[in-house]
Amino acid sequence: MKHPDRDNPGHERNGTPDARSKGGDPVAIARQLTGDLLCVGCGYNLRGLSVRELCPECAIPVRATILGVVDPKAHELAPLTRPNLTARGITAWALGGWVAVVAVAMMRLAEIIRGFTGIDWWPGFAPMLGTLGLVLSGLGALTLIRPHARVTRFGAIAAALGAAAYIPLTLIYYQIYARFDASAPAPFLDPGPGQFDRSALRLGMFVAIAIVIVGLRQNARELSGRSVIVRTGRVDRQSMFALLASFLVAALGDTLSVIAFLTADGVSGIIATVGTVFVAVGSVLVVVGATNILIDVYRLYPLIARRGVGLGDVLESNARRDRRTGV
Repeated sequence: MKHPDRDNPGHERNGTPDARSKGGDPVAIARQLTGDLLCVGCGYNLRGLSVRELCPECAIPVRATILGVVDPKAHELAPLTRPNLTARGITAWALGGWVAVVAVAMMRLAEIIRGFTGIDWWPGFAPMLGTLGLVLSGLGALTLIRPHARVTRFGAIAAALGAAAYIPLTLIYYQIYARFDASAPAPFLDPGPGQFDRSALRLGMFVAIAIVIVGLRQNARELSGRSVIVRTGRVDRQSMFALLASFLVAALGDTLSVIAFLTADGVSGIIATVGTVFVAVGSVLVVVGATNILIDVYRLYPLIARRGVGLGDVLESNARRDRRTGV
């Protein structure tokens, strides 16, 4: 396919003269794609086309692909020390946390099914699956401590504390769901005499989760900023503080359960019921939040594993063209 811009650099397109003929800054006007750039519509390689042209396959403007793919700040971002390891680590962190959350949801769903239908089904593998998920998530969190050389000392220390909090978090998780829940027929709907101990342990687990989220948040946000569409707000992103708020709702329910245990029988039942509702609502929000974070990390994986595409990677300025052609 012939491209008029390449055959006649000074020609007019759609009645608009070349920027050089109008006295424009030749360095500021990028004329030609010199690197590989795949069209956002059909995947056609736009290399060699002018930024003013359309994709020859689907007619989407080249400018649309540049706005959607190219990151003007790609060269300003600190290079990751081990990009592939960091990409896999943050994926393990999000996936392991999601597995731990879903394992608890499976146990609660089995309890509800058994309570209302009488079907005696219990996912005995879920407690160990969730524990292994937390181990995986904790190992992945280690890669967030210092993913690049520009991480501040405060950011590295905070992330290290967040990663270390996985140790008590995993131990408490296993104690609750592999010990308490295995011995109680209905730990959520009818916790019985172990209600106080179980709720107290869950509050301890919330504290560990809060340390994890607050500690890892800064470095995780910096990694998410490597996506230009996330950084500019063109797609929704799950906030880690929103996930923490979901855990807080569930923790409020456990707090009410502890209060109910210490309260006189006249009102303890009402308080316990309200606490159960808070735990249920918070648990649903946690599942949604963990799923959204996993989706966000899936989107970020290719941008973390390799450096983003910058303007200098795909565009050629008039001045650079003149040096190349000897004009």
